[in-house]
Amino acid sequence: MLPGTIGLIMATETIKLILNIGQPLVNRLILYDSLRMTFKEVKLRKNPSCELCGEHPTIKELIDYEVFCAVDLPQPAPAIEPANGGSLEVSGPELKQVLDSGHPVTLLDVREPHEWEIARIAGARLTPLSQFESFIPQLKKEDDIYLYCYKGKRSMTALKKLQEAGFKHLHSLAGGIDKWAAEIDKTMPRY
Repeated sequence: MLPGTIGLIMATETIKLILNIGQPLVNRLILYDSLRMTFKEVKLRKNPSCELCGEHPTIKELIDYEVFCAVDLPQPAPAIEPANGGSLEVSGPELKQVLDSGHPVTLLDVREPHEWEIARIAGARLTPLSQFESFIPQLKKEDDIYLYCYKGKRSMTALKKLQEAGFKHLHSLAGGIDKWAAEIDKTMPRY
């Protein structure tokens, strides 16, 4: 199927609604499986407590979408200043050079165990961000610590926690393991 097919379906639905013709996908959902080239229709029920379409709606006019949905918007990574005067983020090639040099470093993967099972950088230690505080006492403040996650946000959060605990030699892999797999180890599975 051509890439624009889903967009074409959406445009057709819009025209049907504007012209009030045909049977639009109201209270229905179409699931498209591109691997099997199949469509499946799912009927939807209204949520009786929905603020917009439920039995007692409280929203009866246009709203400020960003204010209404602000709880679900991703928050920016915390602003962190380098404690050692250098850059906190390192590129994949920079980290590879450090690892290949044989210089002793502590490499921490702050992703969750299910992500660790998919792919990991050799020599890393799993320290999930969800339990990170429990790992801090096991680390040495004088060590060079490199952190990574999937894209870089969680590793910067972990780095901030280490900074607050007095650690100085900290680095986060820019772009995380996803960028590492794209640039450094192209045999590594990506998810």
